[in-house]
Amino acid sequence: MNRVEQREWVFKLIYQDMISHTDDIDKIIEKNGLSDEEFVKESINSYFSNISSIEEKLEENLDSRSKRLAKVLRAILYLSLNEIYYLGVPVSVSINEAVNLAKKYSDKDDYKLINSILGSIVRKDGK
Repeated sequence: MNRVEQREWVFKLIYQDMISHTDDIDKIIEKNGLSDEEFVKESINSYFSNISSIEEKLEENLDSRSKRLAKVLRAILYLSLNEIYYLGVPVSVSINEAVNLAKKYSDKDDYKLINSILGSIVRKDGK
């Protein structure tokens, strides 16, 4: 499985957690045949370890209109912020992959919002 496919799985697992609060992520990873995917395990474990600070960073940077983002968009943003701040993925790579996920899984122009929010956050933090 390549990195794009792994990232897509992480996005799906984050989204699943947002819908039905996952208790045993290892069981879900195993059930989906992802036990050998180190990036998936590292990324999802990092997400669970850092979700509070990821949410806080996002909320600090959203205007009142954007605070009601769809769960799909939030999952994409959480994935990218986790990669940038906790996994050391280059900013441009993570934002580009987030935009691609938004093009695939959300409404027509939502990728522009993803790009704008992530760009604003990393510029503000000097990343």
